[in-house]
Amino acid sequence: MKVLKVIGIIILVLILIVVVLALIAPKSYHVERTIVINAPQQVVFRQVQFWRNWSAWSPWAGMDSTMTITIEGVDGQPGSKYIWKGDPKKTGQGEMTNTGIKPNEEITYHQHFIQPWESESDGWMRLSEAASGVQVNWGFSGAYPIPMNIMLLFMNMEKMMAPDFDRGLELLKNICEANAAKIASYESEIEHIRIPAKRYAAIRKEIAMNDLQTFFQNSFADIQQAMQTTGASMIGAPSALYYAWDEEKGVTDMAAAIPVRGKVAGESIIIAETPASKALVINHYGPYDKVELPHIALNMYVQKKGLSMKEPVIEEYLTAPGSEPDPNKWQTRIIYLID
Repeated sequence: MKVLKVIGIIILVLILIVVVLALIAPKSYHVERTIVINAPQQVVFRQVQFWRNWSAWSPWAGMDSTMTITIEGVDGQPGSKYIWKGDPKKTGQGEMTNTGIKPNEEITYHQHFIQPWESESDGWMRLSEAASGVQVNWGFSGAYPIPMNIMLLFMNMEKMMAPDFDRGLELLKNICEANAAKIASYESEIEHIRIPAKRYAAIRKEIAMNDLQTFFQNSFADIQQAMQTTGASMIGAPSALYYAWDEEKGVTDMAAAIPVRGKVAGESIIIAETPASKALVINHYGPYDKVELPHIALNMYVQKKGLSMKEPVIEEYLTAPGSEPDPNKWQTRIIYLID
């Protein structure tokens, strides 16, 4: 009986200790770090808005060569997810869900860690004007229910996470300032020209932005097959004609198009025409997924000069990937029609 009594007292004391610790332990945590980036606010925001860009500046991406990333939903919009899976001892497993967007100001997200332990928190990236650029605040907060909050007595979240956040913000700063310098260099390369009217064999659809590569491959193959059937000749570079670009819905109204002479007929193939017009032109050399920067440069130039644009925006693919294996040598001519 004495043994049972002693055991009972020990259990009671342990329970009391747990209760006291749970009452005095923090029930929530908050970590936030800040940096100032010398770049236009929209340039910085595009890096943090789209999950596809996070791996370039994530402090954890370089820690684990086994980590895989999957993006679900319309990237850059609420509901989209960034899902990672890696070494449980390094990056673990989890997902981040976009919970809100304020253009050029804020992205909020909910983070769910699955491995090495399960936890949930809410994060944010907030942008504001600063004297020498853009101030970026990156942070997260969460709560532990009683009695799990006892762990916070032995875990300093600021000490654990702040160095990683600082590293990520430094990487983000490097990327954004390099992009800003490239955009500034593009402004000096913008040409004012007049372009002649053009006639294209085209396939026009509203498609998801994630499906652009497949759409181009299939459409150009179908157009070339139709041209061979009718004997039409190609008189210019394969092109994309963009009539609308809706990032909120993740879709674009566009056409894959080839300038032609002669008759072309085929399922889904139409004749598209662009007018003779004044235009702004930039020549981009590099992979197609880097074409965003010259587009930003052109848009900023249009706004700065108070110009009025006309549909469509044109991309001409002057270098065929099949004939040039080095993507850094691919030439894309970007044309904005203006009044």
